[in-house]
Amino acid sequence: MKKTKRLLVTLSILLIALVALAAAGQKDSKSSSIPTITLATADNTYGLSTDPELQGAITALLESKTGTKINPIIPPLASYTDKLATLINSGDIPDLFVIAQAMSKVPTMVARGQLLELTDYIKKSPALSALDPNLFKDLQIDGKIYFVPYNYPKSKALFLRKDLMEQYGVNLSSTPTTEEFRREMAKFVGTGVVPFCFPKWVDNFQYFYNSFGAWGGVYLKDGKYIDGFQTPEMEAALSYLRQLYVDGILNQEFLTTENSHMREKTYTAQAAASIDYVTNYVNYVQNTTAANKPTEMHLIYKVIGPNGDGGSLNEATQTALLVSARTPYPDAAVKVLETIVTDPEVYPAFFGIGLEGKHYTLNADREIVPTIQAANSGYKYTLNYLSDSFIDIDINNLPFALTKNLQQALPAQIGHIKTMAGHLGPNHAADVPVGISDAYDRVVPSIKSTRESIAAKIIVGSVTLQQGMAEYENFWKSINGPKILEELNASL
Repeated sequence: MKKTKRLLVTLSILLIALVALAAAGQKDSKSSSIPTITLATADNTYGLSTDPELQGAITALLESKTGTKINPIIPPLASYTDKLATLINSGDIPDLFVIAQAMSKVPTMVARGQLLELTDYIKKSPALSALDPNLFKDLQIDGKIYFVPYNYPKSKALFLRKDLMEQYGVNLSSTPTTEEFRREMAKFVGTGVVPFCFPKWVDNFQYFYNSFGAWGGVYLKDGKYIDGFQTPEMEAALSYLRQLYVDGILNQEFLTTENSHMREKTYTAQAAASIDYVTNYVNYVQNTTAANKPTEMHLIYKVIGPNGDGGSLNEATQTALLVSARTPYPDAAVKVLETIVTDPEVYPAFFGIGLEGKHYTLNADREIVPTIQAANSGYKYTLNYLSDSFIDIDINNLPFALTKNLQQALPAQIGHIKTMAGHLGPNHAADVPVGISDAYDRVVPSIKSTRESIAAKIIVGSVTLQQGMAEYENFWKSINGPKILEELNASL
């Protein structure tokens, strides 16, 4: 009898253990059914705060909206590009990530098999398929889509402080000639104010290349591929920029100037002008006011060259969201992408104002006031999403009130965006499809870096124009550039 009881007890224990194991297995199975998505983006998104708790609130919102587990990678903006490049080069590509300079980088990543094709995913998504098809036109590869932008195509203009223009008698229209620009901007020289603060990103000089009908790179002209850097038009553009530098109009230390430093100089009236996205007009109004240097901004859409050429810096699809070809959860990654881009609650929180009660509260006048926690983490909300997101937002029916400045600035920004559409410069970044010349595909990065390095040396005077162009010609021969052009043109 005792032996039977012991056996029953043993069987009962085994049964309980088996039930526990089965329950644990079910729990593990349920947990593993929730996809985990690695999301990489810079800290000028994700609620615009570096505070881990506030960033966690954005993560929680995304997770609740998408039914996923999000592992965020949020480096500082200044180091984001390098961090992302390290991840990509190591093969540890995030499932979903934001990339800048998309027009030049996406084709290269497609050629390397690093990106998931999104054509069918976009077609099947009611939200993404409702976007304007023109948003995808400039960066399709063999008719296929590998990216989703999160705002309208970017263009840059010159921002001039109106208060300093009036103080020093500077008189410029929104479309001056190159000579007018040089003459009027020279009035700031010697005043203690930097006339024109420019960042170290040399590709921004395309704004002035446009004034001379030049293009920095290989592109189609009159039905034939040419190298735009080796043209008389480019020589004229570089000569003009060199003169702006010699005159003291172009900031002498631009080679080390970050975008943030350029903007801060202009916000605080240490600089009279900078080059920036038209969609940043509101930021200038907000930040000049915050610096106790409030002013309206005068925008120069284009500078017209001697032959009537000119146009804004047209970056087309500059910043976009991409999905890794290696992601184990493509459907989930696209769902997170779709939510970030089109959800009316997530988009403002991710790109603009954060979350009420976390990043900000509303005062008695219903104006946004950063919380102490957010303010201590460098949070500075932006309302750009009201003018350049794809979401239909009624700015006259917002859950918060606009400040007096923004009541004027926001309609002005929308007006500048619309006006700029008639002043866009060319964008030839996608003129050469990936795959028509393996030799060209391999050397694209070195062509770009060499071109920009030599342009910078010419402008600051490290080499003469003739020496710089000769140096580039030697480089061009070293990569067998003439043969590459032959190969490209044979494909036409």
